[in-house]
Amino acid sequence: MSEWLYQIRIKVSESISDDLRGMQKQNLSISIKKIADLHQMTIVCTYDAFKAYCDEAEQNGIDGYGLYHWTKATIDDPLKKLKHLRSFAFYLGEDQIYSNDLAVSIKNHLHKLDDDELLEINLIDSNPENNPQPPKKYQMKN
Repeated sequence: MSEWLYQIRIKVSESISDDLRGMQKQNLSISIKKIADLHQMTIVCTYDAFKAYCDEAEQNGIDGYGLYHWTKATIDDPLKKLKHLRSFAFYLGEDQIYSNDLAVSIKNHLHKLDDDELLEINLIDSNPENNPQPPKKYQMKN
């Protein structure tokens, strides 16, 4: 049986989101970036990742991108866009998921920040049963 992989995802205030996506001058943004650097990771805005996926799909032909329609609908919805602009994930290079030990270490460092603008810290596993699946209208037909 294979071991699940994990991701740390955070939700932050709008001002911290803008700062993390920009110059990273606010103390919390600087601290989050230091935690990412400590673990040799990058912090990626979920909206930006979704947008990049759609842009790539549109450039290369959407037929090869099974999640295109669902992702495109998400980034085009103003409420979902706002939600995902405030959501960030830690990536290990190009890898969006990684070992439990690494994820727990990042999570523990984030908990020490104790800042009201860090709204949520979530450890997410790769088990499909624990993650949202595309609604039927967006599922690829075989």
